[in-house]
Amino acid sequence: MESKIYTGYSLSERIRWIVAFGLIAVLLIGMIVSFSLIFSLKKEESRPQNDFVAETVNSEHIKLTMSTSATVAADNSVSKTIIATVLPATAANKLVDWSVEWGDEEAEGDVSQYVIVTPDSDGSTNATVTCKQAFTGTILVIATTRESGYQASCILTFIGIPTDMNISGSVSLTGGAYKLGIGQEYVFDVELTNPFGSVGEQFNDFECGVTGVGSVVLGYLERTEGVENWYDEENETVTMDSLKDNFISASYADGKLTVTTKKSIESYYSKIQRGDRGRTVFYWDKFRSYVDDCYFTVRIEEKTSGLRKDLEIRFDDTIVTGVNVDQAEMQF
Repeated sequence: MESKIYTGYSLSERIRWIVAFGLIAVLLIGMIVSFSLIFSLKKEESRPQNDFVAETVNSEHIKLTMSTSATVAADNSVSKTIIATVLPATAANKLVDWSVEWGDEEAEGDVSQYVIVTPDSDGSTNATVTCKQAFTGTILVIATTRESGYQASCILTFIGIPTDMNISGSVSLTGGAYKLGIGQEYVFDVELTNPFGSVGEQFNDFECGVTGVGSVVLGYLERTEGVENWYDEENETVTMDSLKDNFISASYADGKLTVTTKKSIESYYSKIQRGDRGRTVFYWDKFRSYVDDCYFTVRIEEKTSGLRKDLEIRFDDTIVTGVNVDQAEMQF
């Protein structure tokens, strides 16, 4: 009998192996991409916040945390609080000394003319960092433990964070509110400021919105030749916030906040129908009465800094919004 020599897999078996190896390769590539995305996301999460503090350099012995909110003093300096944590938590001596120095070797001048650090008391782990004027480069705030001399530093950069927002327009505040006529458009200038007169260009991401405050009673009304008939069982109390889009809108563009008043609260109804050859008018969800004080709040916020202003808006039907004459034409 003639013997057969085995020369390898058949064509169909080879194809199956090629497909199998291909699927394994795709799976491995997918896992690598997934791990890369997860790693990049975690790196993104760990980046320091774009604020007065650019970076903190800590050690296993001491670490620093700084507040994001700032206070402005009468001398136009800006301050934030900083806290040193001495490790471990059971350490008996937690006294630290604070200092500031230039972070750039080429920097010149007295650093204390720009930034100072003031501890709450001698050796306190709580201190106040005060920026007195704009600076270039970096400045280090350093906390040093009195025991063993361990250090942690906070790297300061000046990026021109706004500390206030000015709102101005043809209408001024009256009794804490802006009183606007109905059916009009009002434009307000929005300006970010800080005591240094230097707001960074990156602080230009604005958004605005409207909130309704208070509640009203809506009901069903039939009006026949001036005689009104309310159906009390149809009364419903609703919030002004749920109805706000019927009365007011706000938008922002190019440094301008535009507030548009649409119609009075008292004129609201959701639907109208006529009957009896027009003699009777039926109103659904018709305004009937106020439950409490009603007004609107327009919020304007710069999202990068978190700086915001709330404008209290009240409608005033005594404000002149237009004029008509009884005749469009006249002849002699």
